[in-house]
Amino acid sequence: MRQARRSKWPQRLALAGGVALILVVVGIYLTALAPLHQVRKEAIHIAETKAGVTQVDQFYWDRQGQSYLCVAGTTKDQTRVYVLIRQKTGKVTLLRQAAGISASTARKQAVAAFTPKKVLSVGLSRRGKNVVWDVGYESKSGKLGYVTYDFKTGDQLKAIANL
Repeated sequence: MRQARRSKWPQRLALAGGVALILVVVGIYLTALAPLHQVRKEAIHIAETKAGVTQVDQFYWDRQGQSYLCVAGTTKDQTRVYVLIRQKTGKVTLLRQAAGISASTARKQAVAAFTPKKVLSVGLSRRGKNVVWDVGYESKSGKLGYVTYDFKTGDQLKAIANL
């Protein structure tokens, strides 16, 4: 007696549907990241042309209040700098990295002071005449927190917890 052959079309159709779903998800993800990549590209271009940055080490985007972009890098004379750019106006402030605390130092201070479950963001920004590091975090209870450190001194200027 002969066995009936099963059609492979349902399996192939399911496989094609799975691949299509994965492609749609990847496409949505890349589309969502496009503005970030564009802003990063523009900030690096400004850092290269206005501040002479030849090697980019890090990019920060602080969107608290007035939006600031920051490019950390090295100039052609091997000076490590932060190029702080006000997103709305394009105004550039050049800071030597050695003139203040680093992002990792601000992160470590926030971890030591608040013992968060997770640090969500670190960004260089300006508050009035002060250049500051803004650190956002999630507490162990799941609440959001936010702390600001002075760039030059490392002093805590502001802290908001349990948001």
